[in-house]
Amino acid sequence: MSRAGAVVVRRATPADAEAIATIHVDAWRHNYRGWIAETTLAGLDVAARAAAWRSQLEAGAVVYVGTGSNTQADTQAGIDLGPDPDTHLDMHLDAQAGPRADALLGWVSVGPFRQSESARPEVRTLTPGWVELYGFYVAPRAQGQGVGHALWQAALRWCLAQGYREVGLWVIADNAPAIRFYQRCGLRDLELDQNFEIAGQPLVEKLMARPLGPRP
Repeated sequence: MSRAGAVVVRRATPADAEAIATIHVDAWRHNYRGWIAETTLAGLDVAARAAAWRSQLEAGAVVYVGTGSNTQADTQAGIDLGPDPDTHLDMHLDAQAGPRADALLGWVSVGPFRQSESARPEVRTLTPGWVELYGFYVAPRAQGQGVGHALWQAALRWCLAQGYREVGLWVIADNAPAIRFYQRCGLRDLELDQNFEIAGQPLVEKLMARPLGPRP
């Protein structure tokens, strides 16, 4: 895939809430069509999500966003599948940058692994002390250009700086493009699938994880 210019990654601020919410909704409608009911996708509300994101960011949520002023559009379906995620890209991590005029291309949200009483006992035993990727989305127009790679590198650096030694995430079991991307990031399927629901629709999610450090 063609890629022009560098991806600039910075920490999100409350001013990014609407753009984050827009990517969130657009990526769901683009990536999950065929897996999640059309009525659910049609009912996604950017304004409501923006308000929720603004509140979370004001409370200190850790979200990294990627921008790029000259990125070529690409309509390939699925999550961003850039080059090998354990090698360096045209990625600049800009800790001092404030909100930019450049459109956001994607985001990743990260924090302590969420513990749920509804989780399998093995998951509750395994995951205390882990870090979790809560959400990871690239705008449909920017997929396939290394934006996901740049965001993964930023999240990885933050996790290591915080002293975490294991990262995990949940992914819809049918989402093969995302699973392939996470595998290229060194995560593996722990074979601890769980049932869950979105708007009453039964789905299955996979737990993927990797140690933080060299790829196993």
